[in-house]
Amino acid sequence: MTARFALSIFCLSLACSGSGTPAWSAPPSALSGYEAVTGDSPDEDRSIWDSFYEHKSNVFGKEAVGFLKENLHRVRKGRAFVPAMGEGRNAVYLARHGFQVDGVDLSPIAVDRAVELARSQHVSVKGIVADLTNYAYPLQAYDFVFVSLFYMEQLIPKFKQVVKPGGHIMVYVKADTGKPSAGNTPDDFLVKNSTLKAAFKDFQTLSFKEYRDHGVDVIAILARRP
Repeated sequence: MTARFALSIFCLSLACSGSGTPAWSAPPSALSGYEAVTGDSPDEDRSIWDSFYEHKSNVFGKEAVGFLKENLHRVRKGRAFVPAMGEGRNAVYLARHGFQVDGVDLSPIAVDRAVELARSQHVSVKGIVADLTNYAYPLQAYDFVFVSLFYMEQLIPKFKQVVKPGGHIMVYVKADTGKPSAGNTPDDFLVKNSTLKAAFKDFQTLSFKEYRDHGVDVIAILARRP
């Protein structure tokens, strides 16, 4: 599977009917704008990630990332932003620990599962179906940003800009060791430790860890915005 992210701004809202079925909408202008840029349809690219999730649940497991669990006590509670949320294991963990969570993912299937997982655990996660490359990132709106198994260098400044002064950002990604990788994440998201450190040189690094997680080489950082 290839990972392509020049995708549509597509659908920016999630609503639920009385039966609990998600209802999606996409502005016509967003669809035509996408086709002008890529020459494809938004449904075609969205299906890449939908097919990733539709044949198996809990693709990345049920438990939140260990690095998140180990370091959450260092993060002040408040509003949390979880881009590339997937099926919501980390977003729901944050909600269970008192955060008001906004989670974004391109796949409606993944977002639907995340919202349902939150409901099943009696917490709330706001699920947003959107393309992160075209997302309207607010300035200094969140106390915490958590990014897991997703890395696009051009989006890191966007993720940083939403962090409030004194707020935190955590990134957990597969490490680029120069060897073939394992696991479900596309190799497009492999990151060198020097690259991750440099991306947050203007933040205060509170923790940086390189380790093997379920047989996969990973690196993780927790940084604080001055």
